[in-house]
Amino acid sequence: MAWKKPVLREVACGMEINMYGPAEDDRRDDTVF
Repeated sequence: MAWKKPVLREVACGMEINMYGPAEDDRRDDTVF
C-alpha cells in the first residue's frame, strides 16, 4: 500500500497537466482562426 501513495500523487499531477494541456490547445486553435 505504501507504493500506492506516490502513484496517486503522480496521477493527480498528470490530471492537472492534462487539464491545462487541452485548454492551451483550444486557445491556440482560437488564435489560428
